[in-house]
Amino acid sequence: MIISPIFYMGNKKKLIKKGLIELFPKNINKFIEPFGGSAIVSMNTQANMYFISDIDNNLVDLYKLFKYNEADTIINHINSRIDEYGLARERTRRIEFKDKEKIEIYKQAYVNFRKYYNENKNVLDFYTLMFYSFSQQFRFNSKGDFNMPYGTDCFSKTNEEYIKNGCNFFDKDTVCIGKSDFRTINIDLLDENDFVYLDPPYLNTTATYNENGGWNIQDENDLYELCEKLNDKHINFGLSNVFENKGTKNEKIIKWCEDNNWKVYSFDKHTYTACGKGNSNTKEVFITNHEMNN
Repeated sequence: MIISPIFYMGNKKKLIKKGLIELFPKNINKFIEPFGGSAIVSMNTQANMYFISDIDNNLVDLYKLFKYNEADTIINHINSRIDEYGLARERTRRIEFKDKEKIEIYKQAYVNFRKYYNENKNVLDFYTLMFYSFSQQFRFNSKGDFNMPYGTDCFSKTNEEYIKNGCNFFDKDTVCIGKSDFRTINIDLLDENDFVYLDPPYLNTTATYNENGGWNIQDENDLYELCEKLNDKHINFGLSNVFENKGTKNEKIIKWCEDNNWKVYSFDKHTYTACGKGNSNTKEVFITNHEMNN
Protein backbone atom coordinates (compact mmCIF):
# COMPACT_ATOMS: atom_id res chain seq x y z
CA MET A 1 0.00 0.00 0.00
CA ILE A 2 1.19 3.50 -0.88
CA ILE A 3 0.86 5.81 2.14
CA SER A 4 -0.25 9.39 1.59
CA PRO A 5 1.82 12.25 3.07
CA ILE A 6 -1.39 14.12 3.95
CA PHE A 7 -2.85 13.77 7.43
CA TYR A 8 -6.63 13.87 7.36
CA MET A 9 -9.55 12.66 9.44
CA GLY A 10 -11.34 9.67 7.96
CA ASN A 11 -8.22 8.40 6.17
CA LYS A 12 -9.09 5.11 4.45
CA LYS A 13 -5.79 3.34 5.18
CA LYS A 14 -7.42 0.73 7.44
CA LEU A 15 -10.16 -0.02 4.94
CA ILE A 16 -7.66 -0.35 2.10
CA LYS A 17 -5.91 -3.01 4.21
CA LYS A 18 -9.29 -4.71 4.59
CA GLY A 19 -9.84 -4.82 0.83
CA LEU A 20 -11.68 -1.61 -0.07
CA ILE A 21 -9.99 -1.14 -3.43
CA GLU A 22 -10.49 -4.79 -4.33
CA LEU A 23 -14.20 -3.92 -4.43
CA PHE A 24 -13.68 -1.34 -7.20
CA PRO A 25 -14.31 -2.18 -10.86
CA LYS A 26 -11.41 -3.43 -12.94
CA ASN A 27 -9.96 -1.45 -15.86
CA ILE A 28 -11.00 2.02 -14.69
CA ASN A 29 -10.51 4.78 -17.25
CA LYS A 30 -11.30 7.95 -15.27
CA PHE A 31 -11.25 7.71 -11.47
CA ILE A 32 -13.23 10.57 -9.91
CA GLU A 33 -12.75 11.39 -6.22
CA PRO A 34 -14.69 14.56 -5.27
CA PHE A 35 -14.04 14.13 -1.54
CA GLY A 36 -10.29 13.86 -2.01
CA GLY A 37 -9.21 13.99 1.64
CA SER A 38 -5.75 12.50 2.03
CA ALA A 39 -5.94 11.11 -1.57
CA ILE A 40 -4.75 7.72 -0.32
CA VAL A 41 -7.56 5.97 -2.22
CA SER A 42 -6.59 7.57 -5.53
CA MET A 43 -2.93 6.82 -4.84
CA ASN A 44 -3.70 3.10 -4.48
CA THR A 45 -6.19 2.75 -7.34
CA GLN A 46 -5.18 1.75 -10.87
CA ALA A 47 -6.73 4.06 -13.47
CA ASN A 48 -5.81 5.85 -16.68
CA MET A 49 -6.78 9.29 -15.35
CA TYR A 50 -7.43 10.73 -11.89
CA PHE A 51 -9.63 13.69 -11.00
CA ILE A 52 -9.18 14.61 -7.34
CA SER A 53 -10.95 17.54 -5.74
CA ASP A 54 -12.17 18.84 -2.41
CA ILE A 55 -14.00 21.93 -1.16
CA ASP A 56 -11.34 22.52 1.51
CA ASN A 57 -8.78 25.05 0.26
CA ASN A 58 -6.14 23.68 2.62
CA LEU A 59 -6.35 20.19 1.14
CA VAL A 60 -6.22 21.53 -2.41
CA ASP A 61 -3.15 23.58 -1.45
CA LEU A 62 -1.51 20.38 -0.19
CA TYR A 63 -2.30 18.56 -3.44
CA LYS A 64 -0.63 21.42 -5.29
CA LEU A 65 2.32 21.36 -2.89
CA PHE A 66 3.15 17.81 -3.94
CA LYS A 67 2.34 18.35 -7.60
CA TYR A 68 4.55 21.40 -8.13
CA ASN A 69 7.46 20.78 -5.74
CA GLU A 70 10.28 18.28 -5.57
CA ALA A 71 10.29 16.03 -2.50
CA ASP A 72 13.70 17.37 -1.41
CA THR A 73 12.38 20.94 -1.48
CA ILE A 74 9.60 20.04 0.95
CA ILE A 75 11.81 17.92 3.20
CA ASN A 76 14.56 20.53 3.38
CA HIS A 77 12.06 23.25 4.28
CA ILE A 78 10.61 21.17 7.12
CA ASN A 79 14.05 20.37 8.53
CA SER A 80 15.09 24.01 8.36
CA ARG A 81 11.99 25.09 10.33
CA ILE A 82 12.64 22.37 12.93
CA ASP A 83 16.15 23.71 13.47
CA GLU A 84 15.07 27.35 13.40
CA TYR A 85 12.30 26.98 16.00
CA GLY A 86 13.71 24.09 18.04
CA LEU A 87 10.80 21.77 17.24
CA ALA A 88 10.99 18.21 18.54
CA ARG A 89 12.84 15.50 16.67
CA GLU A 90 11.41 12.86 19.01
CA ARG A 91 7.94 11.76 20.02
CA THR A 92 6.80 13.15 23.37
CA ARG A 93 3.91 10.90 24.32
CA ARG A 94 3.57 11.33 28.05
CA ILE A 95 3.34 7.63 28.90
CA GLU A 96 6.72 7.01 27.30
CA PHE A 97 8.38 10.42 27.56
CA LYS A 98 9.16 11.41 31.15
CA ASP A 99 11.09 14.67 30.67
CA LYS A 100 8.30 17.16 31.46
CA GLU A 101 10.63 20.14 31.20
CA LYS A 102 11.64 19.22 27.65
CA ILE A 103 7.98 18.73 26.72
CA GLU A 104 7.26 22.30 27.79
CA ILE A 105 10.19 23.56 25.70
CA TYR A 106 8.91 21.71 22.65
CA LYS A 107 5.38 22.94 23.30
CA GLN A 108 6.55 26.56 23.42
CA ALA A 109 8.53 26.05 20.21
CA TYR A 110 5.33 24.85 18.56
CA VAL A 111 3.35 27.83 19.85
CA ASN A 112 6.03 30.19 18.54
CA PHE A 113 6.01 28.56 15.12
CA ARG A 114 2.21 28.49 14.99
CA LYS A 115 2.17 32.21 15.75
CA TYR A 116 4.65 32.84 12.94
CA TYR A 117 2.56 30.79 10.51
CA ASN A 118 -0.64 32.65 11.38
CA GLU A 119 1.10 35.94 10.66
CA ASN A 120 2.87 34.72 7.49
CA LYS A 121 0.72 31.98 5.96
CA ASN A 122 2.21 29.70 3.30
CA VAL A 123 1.58 26.07 2.46
CA LEU A 124 5.08 24.78 3.29
CA ASP A 125 4.83 26.10 6.85
CA PHE A 126 1.24 24.88 7.09
CA TYR A 127 2.36 21.37 6.23
CA THR A 128 5.31 21.58 8.64
CA LEU A 129 3.02 22.74 11.45
CA MET A 130 0.77 19.71 11.03
CA PHE A 131 3.53 17.31 12.07
CA TYR A 132 3.41 18.85 15.54
CA SER A 133 -0.31 19.57 16.00
CA PHE A 134 -2.70 17.41 18.00
CA SER A 135 -3.35 14.16 16.07
CA GLN A 136 -1.46 15.85 13.22
CA GLN A 137 -4.71 17.49 12.12
CA PHE A 138 -5.59 21.04 11.09
CA ARG A 139 -8.33 23.33 12.31
CA PHE A 140 -8.86 27.08 12.03
CA ASN A 141 -10.76 29.56 14.17
CA SER A 142 -13.25 32.16 12.91
CA LYS A 143 -10.38 34.55 12.17
CA GLY A 144 -8.73 32.01 9.92
CA ASP A 145 -5.89 31.24 12.32
CA PHE A 146 -4.56 27.72 12.82
CA ASN A 147 -5.57 26.80 16.37
CA MET A 148 -4.82 23.12 16.88
CA PRO A 149 -2.97 22.56 20.19
CA TYR A 150 0.42 20.91 20.48
CA GLY A 151 0.60 17.18 19.74
CA THR A 152 3.14 14.49 20.58
CA ASP A 153 4.43 13.44 17.15
CA CYS A 154 7.34 14.72 15.09
CA PHE A 155 8.83 14.68 11.60
CA SER A 156 10.59 11.38 10.82
CA LYS A 157 12.44 9.53 8.09
CA THR A 158 9.24 7.59 7.44
CA ASN A 159 7.46 10.88 6.73
CA GLU A 160 10.15 11.68 4.17
CA GLU A 161 9.22 8.50 2.30
CA TYR A 162 5.54 9.45 2.38
CA ILE A 163 6.39 12.87 0.93
CA LYS A 164 8.18 11.12 -1.92
CA ASN A 165 5.06 9.00 -2.44
CA GLY A 166 2.97 12.15 -2.72
CA CYS A 167 5.27 13.89 -5.17
CA ASN A 168 5.57 10.78 -7.33
CA PHE A 169 1.79 10.47 -7.58
CA PHE A 170 0.63 14.07 -7.92
CA ASP A 171 3.39 14.93 -10.38
CA LYS A 172 1.87 12.62 -13.00
CA ASP A 173 0.29 14.24 -16.04
CA THR A 174 -2.67 11.90 -15.55
CA VAL A 175 -3.53 13.45 -12.16
CA CYS A 176 -5.82 16.48 -12.25
CA ILE A 177 -6.64 18.39 -9.09
CA GLY A 178 -9.20 21.06 -8.31
CA LYS A 179 -11.43 22.73 -5.76
CA SER A 180 -15.08 21.90 -6.34
CA ASP A 181 -18.25 20.64 -4.72
CA PHE A 182 -19.44 17.10 -5.47
CA ARG A 183 -22.64 18.57 -6.95
CA THR A 184 -20.63 20.08 -9.82
CA ILE A 185 -19.59 16.74 -11.33
CA ASN A 186 -20.45 16.77 -15.03
CA ILE A 187 -21.97 13.35 -15.52
CA ASP A 188 -22.20 13.89 -19.28
CA LEU A 189 -18.40 13.61 -19.49
CA LEU A 190 -18.40 10.15 -17.88
CA ASP A 191 -19.26 6.70 -19.20
CA GLU A 192 -19.44 3.07 -18.06
CA ASN A 193 -15.63 2.75 -18.02
CA ASP A 194 -15.29 5.44 -15.34
CA PHE A 195 -15.69 5.14 -11.57
CA VAL A 196 -16.80 7.76 -9.03
CA TYR A 197 -15.63 7.11 -5.47
CA LEU A 198 -17.43 9.11 -2.79
CA ASP A 199 -16.16 9.45 0.77
CA PRO A 200 -18.26 12.27 2.25
CA PRO A 201 -18.46 13.40 5.88
CA TYR A 202 -20.68 10.94 7.73
CA LEU A 203 -24.00 12.36 8.84
CA ASN A 204 -24.06 10.54 12.17
CA THR A 205 -20.43 10.92 13.26
CA THR A 206 -18.40 13.77 14.71
CA ALA A 207 -14.99 14.86 13.45
CA THR A 208 -13.23 18.16 12.84
CA TYR A 209 -14.36 18.20 9.19
CA ASN A 210 -17.99 17.82 10.27
CA GLU A 211 -18.18 20.40 13.05
CA ASN A 212 -20.69 23.26 13.13
CA GLY A 213 -23.07 21.67 10.63
CA GLY A 214 -20.37 20.94 8.07
CA TRP A 215 -22.54 18.20 6.53
CA ASN A 216 -26.31 18.35 6.77
CA ILE A 217 -29.47 16.58 5.59
CA GLN A 218 -29.60 18.57 2.36
CA ASP A 219 -26.01 17.57 1.54
CA GLU A 220 -26.92 13.94 2.26
CA ASN A 221 -29.98 14.11 0.00
CA ASP A 222 -27.97 15.72 -2.80
CA LEU A 223 -25.38 12.97 -2.47
CA TYR A 224 -28.05 10.28 -2.83
CA GLU A 225 -29.44 12.10 -5.87
CA LEU A 226 -25.99 12.15 -7.49
CA CYS A 227 -25.59 8.40 -6.96
CA GLU A 228 -28.99 7.74 -8.49
CA LYS A 229 -28.16 9.91 -11.53
CA LEU A 230 -24.87 8.06 -11.99
CA ASN A 231 -26.70 4.77 -11.87
CA ASP A 232 -29.28 5.95 -14.42
CA LYS A 233 -26.39 6.77 -16.77
CA HIS A 234 -24.81 3.32 -16.15
CA ILE A 235 -21.81 4.92 -14.48
CA ASN A 236 -20.28 2.96 -11.60
CA PHE A 237 -20.04 4.59 -8.18
CA GLY A 238 -18.83 3.53 -4.74
CA LEU A 239 -19.78 5.24 -1.49
CA SER A 240 -18.09 4.86 1.89
CA ASN A 241 -20.28 5.49 4.91
CA VAL A 242 -21.48 4.07 8.24
CA PHE A 243 -24.73 2.30 9.08
CA GLU A 244 -24.19 2.53 12.82
CA ASN A 245 -22.24 4.82 15.14
CA LYS A 246 -22.11 4.58 18.95
CA GLY A 247 -25.13 2.30 18.95
CA THR A 248 -27.23 4.67 16.80
CA LYS A 249 -28.25 3.40 13.37
CA ASN A 250 -28.35 5.71 10.37
CA GLU A 251 -31.83 4.64 9.30
CA LYS A 252 -31.87 7.14 6.44
CA ILE A 253 -28.99 5.61 4.51
CA ILE A 254 -30.06 2.06 5.36
CA LYS A 255 -33.52 2.69 3.87
CA TRP A 256 -32.00 4.40 0.81
CA CYS A 257 -29.84 1.34 0.15
CA GLU A 258 -32.82 -0.98 0.53
CA ASP A 259 -35.06 1.15 -1.71
CA ASN A 260 -32.46 1.19 -4.51
CA ASN A 261 -31.20 -2.36 -4.00
CA TRP A 262 -27.59 -1.18 -3.80
CA LYS A 263 -24.90 -3.72 -3.06
CA VAL A 264 -23.41 -3.23 0.41
CA TYR A 265 -20.11 -4.54 1.74
CA SER A 266 -19.47 -4.45 5.50
CA PHE A 267 -15.99 -4.25 7.04
CA ASP A 268 -16.33 -6.49 10.09
CA LYS A 269 -14.77 -5.29 13.34
CA HIS A 270 -13.45 -2.12 11.72
CA THR A 271 -12.93 0.63 14.30
CA TYR A 272 -13.78 4.18 13.33
CA THR A 273 -11.36 6.72 14.81
CA ALA A 274 -12.05 10.42 15.27
CA CYS A 275 -9.13 12.53 16.48
CA GLY A 276 -7.60 9.62 18.38
CA LYS A 277 -10.85 8.43 20.03
CA GLY A 278 -11.75 4.91 18.98
CA ASN A 279 -15.31 3.66 18.59
CA SER A 280 -15.77 -0.07 18.26
CA ASN A 281 -19.53 0.23 17.63
CA THR A 282 -19.25 1.78 14.19
CA LYS A 283 -20.34 -0.33 11.24
CA GLU A 284 -18.53 1.03 8.20
CA VAL A 285 -19.83 0.02 4.80
CA PHE A 286 -19.06 0.31 1.10
CA ILE A 287 -22.17 0.95 -1.01
CA THR A 288 -22.07 0.44 -4.76
CA ASN A 289 -24.18 -0.08 -7.89
CA HIS A 290 -21.74 -2.44 -9.63
CA GLU A 291 -20.94 -6.12 -9.30
CA MET A 292 -18.06 -6.43 -6.86
CA ASN A 293 -15.01 -8.46 -7.79
CA ASN A 294 -15.11 -10.90 -4.88
